[in-house]
Amino acid sequence: MLYQRYTGITFEMLSDLKVKNLKPQEKRYSIADGEGLIISVFPSGKKKWVLSYRHHGKQNQKTLGEYPEIGCKDARNLARDFKAQLSGKKINVPTLGEVIQEWLAIMGPRWTSDKYKYTVIYRLNYISEDLSNTSVDEIERKDVVKKVKEIVAKGTIETAKRALRLLSDVFNFAIASDYTEKNPCILVSDVIPKQDVENLAALKPHQMTEFWTKVQQSYVTDDLMIALKLACYTAVRISELLHARWDTGEIDLNKKEWIIPASRMKMRRDHVVPLTDQTFALFKIMYDRKTDDGFIFKHTRKPNMPCRSESILAIIKRNGYAGRMTTHGFRTVFSTHANESTLFREDVIEYQIAHVPKNKIRGIYNRAEYWSERVELMTWYANEVDRWMKIFEKG
Repeated sequence: MLYQRYTGITFEMLSDLKVKNLKPQEKRYSIADGEGLIISVFPSGKKKWVLSYRHHGKQNQKTLGEYPEIGCKDARNLARDFKAQLSGKKINVPTLGEVIQEWLAIMGPRWTSDKYKYTVIYRLNYISEDLSNTSVDEIERKDVVKKVKEIVAKGTIETAKRALRLLSDVFNFAIASDYTEKNPCILVSDVIPKQDVENLAALKPHQMTEFWTKVQQSYVTDDLMIALKLACYTAVRISELLHARWDTGEIDLNKKEWIIPASRMKMRRDHVVPLTDQTFALFKIMYDRKTDDGFIFKHTRKPNMPCRSESILAIIKRNGYAGRMTTHGFRTVFSTHANESTLFREDVIEYQIAHVPKNKIRGIYNRAEYWSERVELMTWYANEVDRWMKIFEKG
């Protein structure tokens, strides 16, 4: 059984049912619940809660009791109280990280989209990074303001807004759980500046040669450059690209198809993108260097998480296109250039970027719709992008 975690936040905790169903084996084994708490299962069938902790620089273990006399919730409370006694903190007041853990355990099963789950975990980690070990009732508004300002200073205003909303939900949960009486997130949104730039800003097709000249002359890591190029070549939404995984089988290099699953699509149905020679080659590079079957484009410091869209946007901004181009802008460039060429029908172009025309019945959308024309469209467009990138010179 796998347990996703990073920086103290465990997305899935043990439940009494899971512990009850743990079967004895020839040798003793242990399953981690998080924050040093484990359940040890003995060959005799006995199950004991054990807390692993460090004190005065030494690693120690303390047996908290046996299951089922002590259930999951009681074991966590005992572990928390014992660690609080060691550190001199007030007993029975959990840390922010622990409250986030509880909140995720309750809210997680309600979310059907894996992409949304990852995004929530990432944003909560981002905004609580320096506060996760602080008792939830000791966090003040100034602490949250400081963290929000740090996020804004990195140019990720929208991330700051959404992360703050999630953190506020966590504090509301803490209030309802009698862990604290205040929500320090209230009024903090006032320190987040309003965005003057249009979120969906896009360059004109004739400006793309200059754009790619600047980008390719700047320092960009190999993986991010490939992601940026794929965003341009395929015109998919950036979240659809960055959340692509090998274990879903969505990248079919044999058929030269990319089947984006419905769970990541705005329209909630599978969307198939034909792979051209160019996009095939880029995915093949990523396949040859993959270290596991998870995300194709990984977060630098947290390989179990996808690369952030802000990392792609940062490349655009660093090259002087802040407010003039966005990650979504690649979709606009594709649509504009394809329509202005007059070589392809509007319906074909709209289907390729997963827009169902208003006069179409939603139910008839299927993966084969306009397939041969879409292959032709994407082949033509990939060659246009090559020209912008000056991959080969025109004779």
